[in-house]
Amino acid sequence: MRIKDRILNKIPEAPGIYLMKDKNDKIVYIGKAKVLKNRVTSYFQNSESLLPRTRIMLKRVTDIDFITTFSEIEALMLESNFIKKHQPRYNVLLKDDKHYPYIRLSTETDFPYLSIVRRVKKKDGATYFGPYVMVKEVRETIRLIHKIFPFRESRDELDGSFKRRPCLNFQMGRCAAPCAGKISKEDYNKIVRDVILFLKGRNDTLVEYLKSRMLKASNELRFEDAAKLRDQVEAVESVIKKQKIISTKLENQDVIVFYREGTNASVQILMIRNGKMTGDKSYKLTKLDAIDDDELIASFIKQYYADEPVLPQEILLSMDIKERNIIAQWLSEKNKNKVIIQVPKKGRKKNLVKMAEENARFAFRKEEQGQAILEELKEIMGFRNIPARIEAFDISSISGSMAVGASVLFVNGEPFKKGYRRFKIRDFKGADDYGMISQIVLRHYARLLDEDKELPHLIIIDGGKGHLNAAARILDDLDLLKKIDLMAIAKGRERNKLETDEIYTLKHKEPAVFPVDSPMKFLLQRIRDEAHRFAITYHRKLRRKGGLHSILDDIAGIGEKRKKQLIKHFGGAIKLKSASVDKIKEVPYISEKIAKEIKAKI
Repeated sequence: MRIKDRILNKIPEAPGIYLMKDKNDKIVYIGKAKVLKNRVTSYFQNSESLLPRTRIMLKRVTDIDFITTFSEIEALMLESNFIKKHQPRYNVLLKDDKHYPYIRLSTETDFPYLSIVRRVKKKDGATYFGPYVMVKEVRETIRLIHKIFPFRESRDELDGSFKRRPCLNFQMGRCAAPCAGKISKEDYNKIVRDVILFLKGRNDTLVEYLKSRMLKASNELRFEDAAKLRDQVEAVESVIKKQKIISTKLENQDVIVFYREGTNASVQILMIRNGKMTGDKSYKLTKLDAIDDDELIASFIKQYYADEPVLPQEILLSMDIKERNIIAQWLSEKNKNKVIIQVPKKGRKKNLVKMAEENARFAFRKEEQGQAILEELKEIMGFRNIPARIEAFDISSISGSMAVGASVLFVNGEPFKKGYRRFKIRDFKGADDYGMISQIVLRHYARLLDEDKELPHLIIIDGGKGHLNAAARILDDLDLLKKIDLMAIAKGRERNKLETDEIYTLKHKEPAVFPVDSPMKFLLQRIRDEAHRFAITYHRKLRRKGGLHSILDDIAGIGEKRKKQLIKHFGGAIKLKSASVDKIKEVPYISEKIAKEIKAKI
């Protein structure tokens, strides 16, 4: 029996999803339908009218499975989840392993605190703000909050009773010290209210609220409280001046547009939260042969918002799509508030769409140029593969002491920070750069091989021929030298001038020659410099902690817990040495007796 006859006889007349499979029982396409029988039958009624890609796909299909649902919205949700899970060859696939950061306010506790998370737990009772594009931006926001509001930084479980002495933040007026019972839950909740207004971008409302409290405090002759509120007003007003306001209506919007050439496309999202531009995201989609624009955008939206915990009130598109209404209905139910999808024709919203389109075009061109640079690098250097994944290594030490190493990963010419690694170099006395490079290369790639992780196409060593040869011996022992290309970049005659850098490979005795303004050389130097920066930063961090560790290790009564608290509080030996006994005993878990012992020994 032909597949057409065999399948058409069993198709249910209900909403749901259909899973097309090949002879190996592998899913090659997943679709949804309001009525499964009508949708699937349409594939076989007039095959000549189908797109070439669809006809090719149908030749591979040997069976079709169905999963029925109660509604088209349920089918849409199921379709999105199944596409993400099975990654069918003929669907539009959104490949993105980034989890963007959110600010979590622990409103499930009596005395809330702030933290940074990358996954939202919907039923934990906390309040979430975001997403933010960069974790640096999140940290800066939290630092600003602690500077403006007397909000606690600790994450202990508090019930309003005394737990410990207040820390230095209380003395500086930067914490209300709920850990010491210095503030009631009711008064602390007023601070929480201020923080929520600030994070929601409702700063004008916040300023009015703070000014009314300041006036009340002044009228009641509580001049110290009024002065604190005045300082908060000034701090918030200075933030307002710096903000890039897109709309005064405090809207939450996403603008989604795309730019495509041939089988590749760049999809751009502008994120507007509370009327302010908070960031943008760019996604590259490939293998879109014969996939029309409608399917591209609809599939992208469904996959993108399937896992997004915080949805905007409005989504602006550059073109209309057939499934606009059903997707909007699904997102509204998911958000428990109405989500509107629209294509603006004029005004401010249309200008936002135009701006996003320019960004999408720029992102596409940048990606294409980056790919061209990598392809040219492969040809000029004679590499085995286009170096889409590049790892670079560097070491840092002071005459061999406290030696550390670092590796960074670049994917398609851009840093991929989840692939960064740091190493404490073991069992080395004195300066042995070649031995140190050998150790970190061995440890890193032995682990990748053991865990069956993806390997790079190119490895860059910060150093000269000796460093290159040391790494090569390790890679050869691991049977990787025939699979991965290797190079080293050494500082030239004038160490502060990039144009004098020398690039070595195993194939040539002399350094590779690049034009002065070569984008290929700039890329390699940028990756080398990032490895150097990452290694130096790690080494400095350990040096700061190491000085304090060595002092504290000799003091009775100082264990790991107290040591960590002292390191966290003072940051280094110099500040601890200059601190008084009273300042030292402000640190949690440090009694007066221990504080005096510390002061006597340092």
